[in-house]
Amino acid sequence: MTTDDDAGRTGLADREPPFARLPLGAPAPRWLHAALCEEWEWDPARTAVDLVGLSHNATFRVRVGAVPVAMTRVSRPAYMEDTAAAESEVTWLRAVGAAGTVRVPSVVPPVDGGGVAMVTDDLERHWVCLTTTFTAGLPLDEVLPTAPDPETWHRRVGRTAALLHDHALAFHRPLDFVRPTWEPADLVGPDSRWGAWEQACLSDADRDLLVRARDAALDVLHDASRGPDVWGLVHADLRPGNLLVDADDLTVIDFDDCGFSWFVLDLAAALSYVEHRPDAPLRAQAWAAGYQEVRPLTGDDARTACALSMLRRLQLLGRTATEPLGGPSGDLRAEQTPGTLLVAEHYLREPTWLLR
Repeated sequence: MTTDDDAGRTGLADREPPFARLPLGAPAPRWLHAALCEEWEWDPARTAVDLVGLSHNATFRVRVGAVPVAMTRVSRPAYMEDTAAAESEVTWLRAVGAAGTVRVPSVVPPVDGGGVAMVTDDLERHWVCLTTTFTAGLPLDEVLPTAPDPETWHRRVGRTAALLHDHALAFHRPLDFVRPTWEPADLVGPDSRWGAWEQACLSDADRDLLVRARDAALDVLHDASRGPDVWGLVHADLRPGNLLVDADDLTVIDFDDCGFSWFVLDLAAALSYVEHRPDAPLRAQAWAAGYQEVRPLTGDDARTACALSMLRRLQLLGRTATEPLGGPSGDLRAEQTPGTLLVAEHYLREPTWLLR
């Protein structure tokens, strides 16, 4: 149920995601299996912990007696320095669940009753672990290709985002609530959180095109309102891969990027990696229609959303360019650079092209 790991194989190497050398489906390293069983009081002899997801964090499925019972996210030290931000994520996740606003997994507290646990590996590095109940279902991005009416799902995601935003506006955050912002500089600045898009392999002409699109988007956001009706706590990664479908149930997962930004950042996130594809405007417009069942969207919101989508696309290009395992696989990965150039052309030609 565990596996040994050489020094550096399952920790954070330079520019590698955590556990980068573990294949998906592999058992957790022995130190992590032991720590999780201790913190959550699972019987080590009956508990299997397997890697199921890998990005800037690692996600493990926990089975006890072969029955899936939980999902544990393990955050690398460089991405989560202490437990404060994760505890705040838990606070909002619990509040959303208690309100019944949208379906979310329940947090499984460790034995000390807190929201998360800090565990130590064999090299004395600390890792923040957050555990939620196991949720059945398929990611929406696996459902959409064969869905008879994909537009209905996109509308539903937009409505879900609006419900989350309404909840965020009414949510009374405790004084010690700490979550990051998603300012433009966090998306594409010199210290952007997911890596510099400039490291992608680009010709001078292509780089100039992307710089012009970036600057145009930054100009829009410089003048965009930050009033409480448009700026607040957002999921920030509400893409189809973070929504689980089980029959008619839609469950929102993976709140690890939640933070403060324009609410329409969640529209930009919904189009992650597919902004260049022909159906992107249809997806965006269906999302907006669903959103407006709950909350209004103005022309200014449309301009802000399209500017954020441009920057989000550059942010994702940065992740693909700087993380060996970052970003999508297969055709979508191969399309990232040419697709980003196409998105830039669309944006410079018509700044509200997704929602026109």
